[in-house]
Parts: sequence; structure tokens; C-alpha cells
Amino acid sequence: MYQTIVCRLYSRSAYYQSGGAYGFRDQLQDSLSCKYLDVDILKNQILKHARHQFEEGDVEHWWHDDTKRGIRTRFSDDLLWLVYSVCEYIEFTNDFSILDEEVPYLRGNLLGIGEDEKYDIHEESELKESIYKHAIKAIEKALDFGENGLPKIGSRRLE
Repeated sequence: MYQTIVCRLYSRSAYYQSGGAYGFRDQLQDSLSCKYLDVDILKNQILKHARHQFEEGDVEHWWHDDTKRGIRTRFSDDLLWLVYSVCEYIEFTNDFSILDEEVPYLRGNLLGIGEDEKYDIHEESELKESIYKHAIKAIEKALDFGENGLPKIGSRRLE
């Protein structure tokens, strides 16, 4: 637990994350194990990460709080970690009130055709909605199926 909290959550220093950035998927995954020690760690990560979801439903793959800079991507694997973390929190605590917590989204330039990712400054949006609505937006964004009916995964490049 010490290594998870100090290395992964506080310093954000690991093999693939040496720049001290928050990773959308990474810190949510790491905070899931903390529910056994202090469930507020998980709750606070959920609220923090929801603030790094764009109005369109996608999320910053990673970011630095102090510069408001982060990377917007087409990565599909980040999208449902917020939903999964909320479900785990509720199942563990039976506290449904987290669904009513309101947090703002981010605003930012959309990715262009053929653009897989973009590092940019993203501002807090005036639009503030419940964690429930954040989760719905994430699910809707993830519901992207190919011609064979299977969900698309990876970086969904638009040509």
C-alpha cells in the first residue's frame, strides 16, 4: 500500500510515468486497491478524474495539474475506468451519493482528422454535471462498434 500511495498516487512516478503526470487510467487503477485502507482515496480520485473528462465524453489521457496541460487522445481504454471505479466504490461502500456529486468538465480543441493525440492547455468548462452524467457520457463515447458488431479498441483514428 505504501508503494502504491507514495509512488503511484502522490509522486506519479513509475516505469512508464516518470514525468509526474496524472494518468487517467493509471491512478484510477491504483486507487482501487486503496479502498481497503481508506475509501476516501478512491472517492477523491474519482472526483479528480471526472474533472479531466471533456464535454464530449473523452478524457485527458494524462495531465499536469500545475500547467493545465494534458494530452487529448482517441484511446478507448481510458473511457470506462471512471465508470468501473464508480461501480467499485458504490459496491464497496453502498454510498450512492457519489452519483450526485457535481464536477465540471474540460473544454478543449477537438482532434482533427488523422490526428491521434494533441498536447494542449485545457480549460475548465462552465458545464458542471453529476458523476452519474459523467459516467453516462463515458459509456456513450465508448459505444463505438465496427462493422462486425464488436467494440473498437485502441486508438480510433479518423481518416
